[in-house]
Amino acid sequence: MTKAYQPKIRYLLPSPRGHVPLDEITSDVSLRLTRGGTPSASGPSVTLGQYFRAIKNVISRDTYGPLVDATASQLAEDVCLADVEVIRICAEKHGSDYHPARIEVTVNGACAAFVMNVAVTARGKDRLRREFSLLKYLNGKCDFPFLPQTYFQGEAFFSAGRDGGSMVMFLADWFTGYHEFHLSIDESDGSRKLVVWNTVKGHQRLSPSQARQVYSQAAKIMTLYYDIETFEQIFPWHHAAGDFVVKTQDKSLDIRLVTARQYARMVDRSAGISVHEALLFFLLNLSVRMRLDRIDGVGGVAWADDECLGATLEGFVEGLRIKEGQGMVGRGFVDGFIQYARSLRKKDLADRFHALIDACDQAAPDIPVIRGHLESHVWKHHLALQNFRLDDFSPQKYGK
Repeated sequence: MTKAYQPKIRYLLPSPRGHVPLDEITSDVSLRLTRGGTPSASGPSVTLGQYFRAIKNVISRDTYGPLVDATASQLAEDVCLADVEVIRICAEKHGSDYHPARIEVTVNGACAAFVMNVAVTARGKDRLRREFSLLKYLNGKCDFPFLPQTYFQGEAFFSAGRDGGSMVMFLADWFTGYHEFHLSIDESDGSRKLVVWNTVKGHQRLSPSQARQVYSQAAKIMTLYYDIETFEQIFPWHHAAGDFVVKTQDKSLDIRLVTARQYARMVDRSAGISVHEALLFFLLNLSVRMRLDRIDGVGGVAWADDECLGATLEGFVEGLRIKEGQGMVGRGFVDGFIQYARSLRKKDLADRFHALIDACDQAAPDIPVIRGHLESHVWKHHLALQNFRLDDFSPQKYGK
């Protein structure tokens, strides 16, 4: 009997020298179950070897059929298992819920890149299952390219002491060439600058115009996925978690959103609130959340400069114009909303901002920073609305 074809599989770990092969020593090292690397008491002890074997067990099921199908879909060509030259499984990072690995499938010289999001703890597994369903739902609901496509999910069991455990995971597209970005302190003048964590070329400090594009595009993406009628939105999200990634090319850049944890209403649809009022709360929340980060992704909570506010408003309006151009909202809706927002006094905006923040978890580490900047933010947001040039975002540019 002829032995079935088995592609080569390589297991790789990140290091200061780049990714290095897993060996007998590192295979027995415990998997870090938190972003900071501290042990977790909420789940079983897992080794790196068990982590890689669990991923291999899931992708190899049904003779690698689901992985081959995903590869064919991403490369847009016919692929069979015998075409697969090598599969590289590269551990990337560790968070409190997920432990993502990059999976590269090489086929006839081409490479399909995926992320396998892996969860070990009960909370992580519950969130992972919900996110897999939500990503499939949003990609079916919205014809936008900003979220990763999902392919399949699975579960693999492992031994851990007397009880053992399992890992739940799902495969999705890896955004090749995209990297996290975070606010960082510029030691030359003490200012805060956006820095891209480019793992190939090294960290890259963005210019003010590039940083403005980052915030504008991120705001556009969030607005495109906001449902005007149901008030549903992608939330929570946070720059500190690396939820947005950026790809820089010469003077242009492109943004993607790598996750969608929940899709729900921020305000009660049955309370008789108007579409304009609900959208206003979305904008105000967006304007605050867009300014929040952590220094270098893991340090203290940081607040972006005022340029972020104007960029957020521009991206928000661009997102609405695209919706208008695609017939997702009626003609004249965007102009009507801006007119409504401009009609509000500064006190009206302040009342809404305070109601918004009061409804948040007051124990969250972001809250003191938000409250410390809120008065200035309200005043500048009111001014930005009054001075906003709607003519720069004419309907003709977006399909109508």
